[in-house]
Amino acid sequence: MLANLVTFLVLMGATEYAARENKRAISADYTEWLADQLDEIVDRDGAIRIGKALNWRGWRRFDDVIVAQMPEEAPPARTGAEGRRELVVPGVFLNPLGRAERAPDFDEQNALQMILDAAAAQQSVSTAFGTAAPIGLPGAKPWGGVWFRRKEVDIGDFPHQQLTLIFVATMALFTALILWLLQRTVLDPVRHLAGVVGHLESANLRARVNIPEGRNDEIAELGHGFNAMAGRLQRYNLDLQNAVEEATARVKAVEAAAMTQRRLAATGELAAGVAHELNNPLGGLSNAVEALGRDSLSPERRKEYLSLVSSGLARMGETVGRLLRLAPRETLLEGVTLLRPLGDALGLVRHRAEAMGVAIDVSGPGEAHGPRSGFEPGALDPFATLPQIRGAANELGQALLNLFVNALDAIEEARGENLATKGPGRILLTMETGADHTVQIVCADDGPGVVEEVMDRVADAFFTTKEQGKGTGLGLAIVHNVVAAHGGRVLLESSAGMGFSVTIELPAETTG
Repeated sequence: MLANLVTFLVLMGATEYAARENKRAISADYTEWLADQLDEIVDRDGAIRIGKALNWRGWRRFDDVIVAQMPEEAPPARTGAEGRRELVVPGVFLNPLGRAERAPDFDEQNALQMILDAAAAQQSVSTAFGTAAPIGLPGAKPWGGVWFRRKEVDIGDFPHQQLTLIFVATMALFTALILWLLQRTVLDPVRHLAGVVGHLESANLRARVNIPEGRNDEIAELGHGFNAMAGRLQRYNLDLQNAVEEATARVKAVEAAAMTQRRLAATGELAAGVAHELNNPLGGLSNAVEALGRDSLSPERRKEYLSLVSSGLARMGETVGRLLRLAPRETLLEGVTLLRPLGDALGLVRHRAEAMGVAIDVSGPGEAHGPRSGFEPGALDPFATLPQIRGAANELGQALLNLFVNALDAIEEARGENLATKGPGRILLTMETGADHTVQIVCADDGPGVVEEVMDRVADAFFTTKEQGKGTGLGLAIVHNVVAAHGGRVLLESSAGMGFSVTIELPAETTG
């Protein structure tokens, strides 16, 4: 582009110079040509052939012409405006193109003076007013002269216009060619590459750059490099997906096994309580059976012992039933009242709580007298008025059981390590109807609580604050999983030395 511009400027300068030279040459040629023609119409006697002069076709090439015999100065009486004496033509004075087209202020005296000067100098004279040349036979005294103005032919602008048009056309063609080549070789491939990058960003790792056969320039190298990178990325992504799937499957398997282990462990931790619940009636049953075997037993005493056996067996069946109801198994979702899962969970932790001297108090909806021991007869009756939950009773019982076990573990750990606690050892469970048609369960203990730094992790699977070998870290994780599966949420609140509170919100079953 710059080279073309420089070339254009050089050509314009050369053309301008040539035009000026052409103008000078044409002016000289016109003068010589006109003088030659007029010399021919002057005979040897110095007379001019007027008819031939007026009929010459060359006059159309001039703008104005005066052919005059040698001018002379007029008598002193005829003086011009500037005080100079006027010139007069004593003989032939021709105006081949006529005087009608001349301007009113045409200076005829100036034209005659130029004719006089040219004759005296025996050569043409040129000014801005016009050109004058002598007329006469060679070697003889000049007959007179001719003054003329040639028609202006702007020979200088034509080459400029031509060159300008040629330059513009050339530059337009050259620019169009460059743009076409740039579009085909650079812009289109780069746009295609950008589109492929967009596909990769949208996770389409199979996208590749199309490279025409035979292309070996930098763009082709860039495309090959990009395709190789995309191929490696696709392979890495596939390997990563496979690795993630395998790791996820292993984690799920381990987590499922751990969850089952934790549930079984939670049940196993209650073995002492279950044994106590079974041993007490078994001792009475053994004595009653022994007494029933005596023939001397009166009918009244026999009836009393038979009643004792019946109540003992019922108590043992109730204990076994609690275990069975809380055991992990596949169940159908149904409308569940929280009264029975709560009673089962309390029954399984009762022996441990009493052995530790920990009170488990409950407070149901509409109780004006305040919390009371969950082991008192009729203590759970107010919970029967709560809305039903759409879910699995055994799963909800497991969640409640884990809440009690976690609270008992925390209180026991605090006593063993002399940690600061909020109270002597108490668990308070409240249930009531919450906002947005939910059932709200709050289980709060007065144990050592949890420091703020680990609050965000206490519900994570396998996280535990207990010593190694004393906890699985799955208690709250099970609670979270059960509540989430029932469409609810779990809120935790605690601080060091101020106990631990778990709030569960479960959506109530809609009727109709």
